[in-house]
Amino acid sequence: MASNADVNLYLKSWKIPENNWTRAKNVTLKNIISHTAGLTVSGFPGYRTTDPIPTAVEVLSGLKPANTPMVYVDKLPGLNFRYSGGGYTVLQQMLVDIEGKDYSSIMEEKVLSPLGMKNSTFAQPLPELKKQFAATAYTVDGKKVEGRYHVYPEQAAAGLWSTAEDYARFVIDIQRTLNGKSNAVISKKTAEEFTSPYIESIIGLGVFLEDYDGSSFFCHGGWNEGFSSYFVGNKTSGDGVVILTNTNKPEFINELVRAVALTYQWPNYLAPINKILPLSSQELNVNSGRYRSGKYGVIRVYSQSGKLMSVQNLDKPVELVKVSANTFVMRDRNVNVVFSKDTESGQYELVQVLRDKKIYSKNPKVNANDRTPLELILEGNFEDGLKAFQKAKEQDSDDELLSEGFLNGAGYELLNQHKINQAIDIFKVNTVLYPKSENVYDSLAEAYLKSGQIDSAKKNYQKVREINPKNERVSKILETL
Repeated sequence: MASNADVNLYLKSWKIPENNWTRAKNVTLKNIISHTAGLTVSGFPGYRTTDPIPTAVEVLSGLKPANTPMVYVDKLPGLNFRYSGGGYTVLQQMLVDIEGKDYSSIMEEKVLSPLGMKNSTFAQPLPELKKQFAATAYTVDGKKVEGRYHVYPEQAAAGLWSTAEDYARFVIDIQRTLNGKSNAVISKKTAEEFTSPYIESIIGLGVFLEDYDGSSFFCHGGWNEGFSSYFVGNKTSGDGVVILTNTNKPEFINELVRAVALTYQWPNYLAPINKILPLSSQELNVNSGRYRSGKYGVIRVYSQSGKLMSVQNLDKPVELVKVSANTFVMRDRNVNVVFSKDTESGQYELVQVLRDKKIYSKNPKVNANDRTPLELILEGNFEDGLKAFQKAKEQDSDDELLSEGFLNGAGYELLNQHKINQAIDIFKVNTVLYPKSENVYDSLAEAYLKSGQIDSAKKNYQKVREINPKNERVSKILETL
């Protein structure tokens, strides 16, 4: 198939819904595997072993018994990176439609068997004979996952069962193929394309990319309910590691990777060891404030118990640790933060610098009255915030922070923080900006339901059904209301 052709030409059982974004630009295979297609649904929670399991088409359509919303394009394809497990489910269905076989059989034939991965399968649910060999999943607080593990009909995104040894065969074959020593699955040319930047420097065609002073690595993490994993491989030296764990503790995995890299002396992989320097009260005061991130985001820096803390939009706060004059690091991110004045404008800035000394972003300090649309909403200024969002969307409709997916994710993050009123306001903004999307009304209805506002919930669920009369899940909810 042509990697730059419209994937809807190959899909038969389901099509990517047409809208203004897809009419402006087709979604291609390269877009999907590089997470630049603008497709929604970042990941999947899976299903208990006793739950009814949806088909891939039901998952893509958001139809019962699927537990995630429909997958669609909500920004211009090919614009920038945004992780989408939903996109890989589109890829899964496309391969099934092309081959006329189930996905696990395709992967067994095309990848697992040629690489000798005898202890790996994409079968979901796990066949009875293989269950005895499967690890039991545990949540981050040490509780056994009900039924031992979840089932993932989203096989391409989340459905691989494997061992560390088996998965290492996959990583090693990529390394051998890059060095002209294998063509068991793909050609050297494809392997080079696979591990080269596409649209953004951090992502290739399916793997993440890291470069440390000329040492190039490809890598990817995994996260299912009660399971976390990570692999990394050097493109030239053959160094690498595969780590599979049956709990959700990525910090532990990061520590293991660092230990392996240190023990086997991977060239340039480990960040330099910094000495933590004391912070003066003047540094805390001067660097505290709000810094504009892009056009519509904000990084807030503040002092807390003698530490300098940073939070971007709705992300979790992280400590900025001083390592030299005006330079700070974060414990789990390979980014230096430098506070300085721009030589041309004289404006005070928060500059993010990558390990290879390249500037990742320059974020100017803004005054107290300069509020982003999101900040206005979170501060309770709904009308002003809505107007700001509408004006911003007219001017910059492609900006990620104005996308339906970002706003929907922001709303759910606020729900998780039990900030229901703020979540409702964000969801309301989304219904105004994207009035033809059933998903925005569905999310707003869910928030109203959680707040006990039954009439408002019912009204928005009815709006969902107006847009999509075939939405069986919403019809069932309306019957209970």
